Amino acid sequence: MKTFITGATGYIGNQLLKKLALQGEEINLLVRDPHALNLPAGKNIQLFKGDIIHAERIAEAIKGCTHVYHCAAIAKLATTEPKIFFDVNVNGTKNILEASLNANIQKLVFTSSAAVFGPSLNIPLTENDPRIESFDNDYDFSKHMAENLVREFVPRGLNAVIVNPSRVYGPGPATYSNAVNRFIKQLLNNKVLVLPNIDNYRSNFTYIDDVVNGHILAMQKGRAGENYILGGENISYTELLKSIKEYAFTKNYIIKIPVNFLKMLASIYYLINSNTELTPAMITRLAKNRMLCSEKAIKNLGYCITPFKEGMYKTIDHFKKSTL
Repeated sequence: MKTFITGATGYIGNQLLKKLALQGEEINLLVRDPHALNLPAGKNIQLFKGDIIHAERIAEAIKGCTHVYHCAAIAKLATTEPKIFFDVNVNGTKNILEASLNANIQKLVFTSSAAVFGPSLNIPLTENDPRIESFDNDYDFSKHMAENLVREFVPRGLNAVIVNPSRVYGPGPATYSNAVNRFIKQLLNNKVLVLPNIDNYRSNFTYIDDVVNGHILAMQKGRAGENYILGGENISYTELLKSIKEYAFTKNYIIKIPVNFLKMLASIYYLINSNTELTPAMITRLAKNRMLCSEKAIKNLGYCITPFKEGMYKTIDHFKKSTL
């Protein structure tokens, strides 16, 4: 078995790479920066410099492989060049699918996002529930389009499975996509924080080790064309904040601002600095329930969920040790 991985410098892809490498798998990586600090070295790891938007580089890197984990994506809500979402997340995915079909890949696991399912009402969403709102950002929509491409390739003979991680946290590289980790670090390092007043909204938080194991289980047991939510527990923002402060022993002064007022401030600030993370879309995204159910992955894949309190304790302990 020889595995091809994209997105190995990203949060999920990097942790997946390290686990597979420890298991002794032969791995080919397509990376834009072969000198990235978080890439492990090993006789079983071969690096190919390139990008998923270049089909010829994919064809070279995938040669001789039997399995594919496609984790690469532009994972942010906003950018000054929205076209990049579709160049990378959609057309790049199409390039990977075409190359996999041409290389007679035995199985492919595509890393999507639970964001494609949208907000929930009062009960957790499953893979079969319809989206209740239209897409409000290019990232979510591009992932939705990429999923449709994956399903189009299944009748053509590609054994491809889709996994949908929720809000992931835990030890790993400090990339833009792990927003929960950034929030934890802000609580550890800042005495004063300004937050939207979203205390009672509930979202799904999943520990990174579970997501990595879920990818491997999807490769082993997932059915072609199927989605599998890789989630954790549904936690309110009040519980999230309380847990972080409790385990981190921090004393912060937190200023809660009404959502609509903060969105107005974010809109003004965005006109000044379009690279800011605090956008109206981000605040809107937070101020909704996003509860999920991982029962399908548990039943069909053998997926296991790390209890939220245990995962949060491990995460904070890791961050504390890494700053010593």
